[in-house]
Amino acid sequence: MCYNYIMITVNLKDGERIDQLFSSDVKIIQDKSVFSYSVDSVLLSRFPRLPQKGLIVDLCSGNGAVGLFSATKTSAEIRLVELQERLADMGQRSIALNQLQDQVSMINDDLKNLLSHVPRSQVDLILCNPPYFKVTETSKKNLSEAYLLARHEVTTNLEDIFEVSRHALKSNGRLAMVHRPDRFLEIIATMKKYKLAPKRLQFVYPKFGKDANMLLIEAIKDGSFDGLKVLPPLIVHRENGDYTDEIFEIYFGKNAKQKAYMYVLECADGSLYTGYTTDLEKRLSAHNAGKGAKYTKSRRPVRLLYSETFNNKNAAMSAESFFKRKTRKQKLAYIQENSSTD
Repeated sequence: MCYNYIMITVNLKDGERIDQLFSSDVKIIQDKSVFSYSVDSVLLSRFPRLPQKGLIVDLCSGNGAVGLFSATKTSAEIRLVELQERLADMGQRSIALNQLQDQVSMINDDLKNLLSHVPRSQVDLILCNPPYFKVTETSKKNLSEAYLLARHEVTTNLEDIFEVSRHALKSNGRLAMVHRPDRFLEIIATMKKYKLAPKRLQFVYPKFGKDANMLLIEAIKDGSFDGLKVLPPLIVHRENGDYTDEIFEIYFGKNAKQKAYMYVLECADGSLYTGYTTDLEKRLSAHNAGKGAKYTKSRRPVRLLYSETFNNKNAAMSAESFFKRKTRKQKLAYIQENSSTD
């Protein structure tokens, strides 16, 4: 199976899909049986202040989500480091999918060998979403090898991560990490051992009134151990399961609640094209100028056959996806049925 994106063809393997963080244009190749990013990766990519030049390293990068999401906020070079060949390959193809080869690169190696790939004491920022859990007999039995290595400290641990970070970071360079609150004291103690001074801390809660299940922490190499700033709590979900406003903005962008449209065009050859946009008139003009989509470029002129209005881009995208799964006959019936009420 192939996925076409801005004239780029990326081969997907069995079980893979492409997901998007809607607040950016970045798309990530995922496979739920091997590895999929979740809210911890998204929050980590948005937690530290990113340097606008220099070098950023993403340790334990998995399929590259943290580094790729970060690439939308900086012009700095980003190097992803992932031990598992399967995950590194997914990350490499996501780099190509997003045409970020000039900024982002994938290193398939053990993080202990980081200094073979980056200059000593020259890294501005290290990002790390590491394995959270210590290995138990139960975890070995109940997880696939890919998830075992990603979630449990089989091949690396806090000592390894902080030691290599100490050698790779420049003086006053920073390390930002997401981890589990139950290991907070261990994280602080191990950071101090390697002269990484914790400076910013934020606890993340699944819902109001629930115990924290994540922490975000940022440390500075050779910094003073005074002055740790604890940020306000970050709550992910409302009581009804919806994202809180802060998380919604992270996932979908500041303008996510602006009006968006699912639209259907009739092309010159009689075929139908479905898309979504936040500016219907501008998008229709783009299609007729040959700039809207590869499909419509050779089938002009096009005319607007139908549209639906939504309160945010995500809803419009979902409607587009649902509509595209219909047959032509079903699409035309849907349009006829709903045109009078839209």
